[in-house]
Formats: sequence, C-alpha cells, structure tokens
Amino acid sequence: MTRIETDPEALVAMGRELKRASSSIEEAIRKVRSTLNATKWNDPVRRELEQNLEAIARMAKQIDNVSNDSQRMLNRKAGELRTYLGR
Repeated sequence: MTRIETDPEALVAMGRELKRASSSIEEAIRKVRSTLNATKWNDPVRRELEQNLEAIARMAKQIDNVSNDSQRMLNRKAGELRTYLGR
C-alpha cells in the first residue's frame, strides 16, 4: 500500500505563500514607481532606471504566471490527496 506523507493542507498553504510572494514583488515595484514618479529628476540615468524597472516588471509578470500555475497544480494535487485519504 502506498503511504502518503504529505498533508494536503500544507500543499494549499504552499500555493498561498507563492501567491503572497508574487504579490509582494508587484507591490514593491509599484512603490518604486510611485517614488520615482514623485521626483522631478529627469536625465539619462532616470531613463535607464525606468527601463530597468520595466524589465523587472516583466520578470515579475513571469513570476506571477508561474506562481499561479504552481498554485493551481498544488491545489489540484491537494484535492487528489484529500480524495485518496477520504477527506
């Protein structure tokens, strides 16, 4: 008989933590953008920083997509485990 050593709720919690991490990254980017937009600074360094920030935002979107996929996968696996365990 197969032995299950994983708590389905731990998988669900892991998925929530992934989503929180992704949201935290997005919030940090919003704060940096807001701070930058509040400045009167306008030179080539600022424009380079804006480009870097946009690159970071694109990466954060990829992280969010992978995080969402992972969360769905973990929730699906947790459901399968619950069914198997009769919960």
